[in-house]
Amino acid sequence: MTPNPYAKRRFLRSLEKLWASLEGITNRFTRSDFNPFYHLGTLTIFMLIVLIATGTYLTLIYRPGLDVAYATVNKIDSNWFGSLMRSIHRYASDGMIVLIVLHLLKVLVSDRFWGQRWLAWTSGWIMLAMVWLTGTMGYWLIWDQRGQWLTEYMMQALAGTSGLTYVAPDLASRTFSNFVIILFLHVFLPLIGFLGIYIHGLRLSRARWWSPRWVSIQALVGLVVLSIIKPTLSSAPADLSHLIRSVPMDALYLGFLPLMDLWGNVIFWGLAILVGGSLFLLPWLASGRDDGPAIVTDPKCTGCNICYAECPFDAIRMVDRNDSSGYHKLAVIDNAQCTACGVCIGACPTDAIDLKGGYNGEAVFGAMKGALHRENNDGHPVTVLFASQHDEALGGLPAKLTVSENNIPVSVTGWGSEESARVVTAVLPSISAVNIEWIKSLHNEGARDIILLSAPYDDGIYREDAHWILNRLHSRPALVTKGLHWLETTPGDSKTVANFLDDLHRDETQAKKSAPVLPSVKDRNKLFPSIVSALIGTIILFSIFAIAIPLDIPAGMSTANGAAMRIALDLKGKISAAAIPPGVTLPEGADAEKIFGGEHFPALLRVMVDGNLVFEKTYQPSGIRAMDASRRWNSCR
Repeated sequence: MTPNPYAKRRFLRSLEKLWASLEGITNRFTRSDFNPFYHLGTLTIFMLIVLIATGTYLTLIYRPGLDVAYATVNKIDSNWFGSLMRSIHRYASDGMIVLIVLHLLKVLVSDRFWGQRWLAWTSGWIMLAMVWLTGTMGYWLIWDQRGQWLTEYMMQALAGTSGLTYVAPDLASRTFSNFVIILFLHVFLPLIGFLGIYIHGLRLSRARWWSPRWVSIQALVGLVVLSIIKPTLSSAPADLSHLIRSVPMDALYLGFLPLMDLWGNVIFWGLAILVGGSLFLLPWLASGRDDGPAIVTDPKCTGCNICYAECPFDAIRMVDRNDSSGYHKLAVIDNAQCTACGVCIGACPTDAIDLKGGYNGEAVFGAMKGALHRENNDGHPVTVLFASQHDEALGGLPAKLTVSENNIPVSVTGWGSEESARVVTAVLPSISAVNIEWIKSLHNEGARDIILLSAPYDDGIYREDAHWILNRLHSRPALVTKGLHWLETTPGDSKTVANFLDDLHRDETQAKKSAPVLPSVKDRNKLFPSIVSALIGTIILFSIFAIAIPLDIPAGMSTANGAAMRIALDLKGKISAAAIPPGVTLPEGADAEKIFGGEHFPALLRVMVDGNLVFEKTYQPSGIRAMDASRRWNSCR
């Protein structure tokens, strides 16, 4: 077997250790079932539901239009319930951005972005862009100074007719359609977000959509408390006759405006495309490797469907079989879907599945039995410890439990008083790669204790690591004897493992051993947190949402420090009549110039300030539809 490929990406593993330590600190104060860091993806979906619910209320009251938008937002704020709904809506939108970023960061540092996971990674970035775009539109709809800055940028970037719209005398009527379009997109994009969520989980056998009930309650309480403490307020109303000196800018959504004002469009968008594109293409730019895919030994396969039922990534198909085996079905691996998690290896009752990279369950089990026999023959009590490659890579095993990287990932280490006992350690692709028949056999061969080292139930790197091994054990209660131990730790917490082994090898502990109480195969919505767990989880989520407060950074347009002049040209005059072809008769009221074209003369624009020429430009004719122009020039005196 090749050395653990997961451990070879040292930079990512060092970042993952830092992340795991953060989760471990949280687990000290709250049960892992209610640790928000284990539910970042499903909490994001819950934020979307909160946004749709509060947004529906706000939309019913909101009226689009430059002349009424700001007033209706003030009307919403005029009573406590409307203010609460608006504040929850704002903080949930910021919280959604932060949760998505945290979720993407966790996926990145845990190396779960390449291979068959590319679809989830790329769709996640697309959904992040959609959330940002939708939230930016929401700020524009308020039509305060933040909306004005967005309009100023649009006028400068697009110019032409779009810019001219916002300096026309009949401004309210000409911009009403813009408000309606933006409002429609602001409402519609979150709804199609559910399609993105479906695509995001498309390659998972059992995609998880909902947070545990109490985690959702913690999130909602955090939003309400923050909204009461710091209600959302509008800034000053938009006034296109004045430039913006200082306005609070939500950096998560509107931070691009002051940055573009400082750097310019080319640098800002160049960096944005470079960084964003690199992250989007990361599954191909920084692809890793594993021991997969799984391979099936056809003569051993009985077509029992167990591997198909347990595969977390929909990588196994059962196909009809026409051979002399006498079995009706054969398991076939979809190599593009396989993540080398090893769940199917532990599930297979006939040892018919291995990993192409060299992992062979029978060989590992044979090495463990050989080590067990040798130590028993020498008179040493033996403890067998099963761990995952994830635990080993993050330093979750005590240093002395060194696993050989030659052929078989099994090692033997002395432990206990004068190291008279022995610990046989086996490192598997995941904890669910343990075949529960091994437990019975190892006990029969003389193992005194068997330890299954698992990550927290909701934090398996392969999603369902702990679920399936627990499911197998609960289906075979006769195996759950006093010699079996379930140890659930945060990845990288080697101290807890060492303390557990120290305690287990004491004589008094051995004398008082009893059958363990295994964690349940959880229905998470039936779990109830302790007061401490509920409080800590709520505080963590409150802190995530409260990030919006320090990110409300005052900013102003650089040109506001001087003077600005905006000049708009609306060149629609008819210069000459169009040449109507002989025999053609146009309907009454038809504009011949728009149909057949006409001749225009150049337009000269000259701007004088205090008798000095500050700007002069000639606009050449370019067709009737292209003659409108809108530009802004700034002159600081």
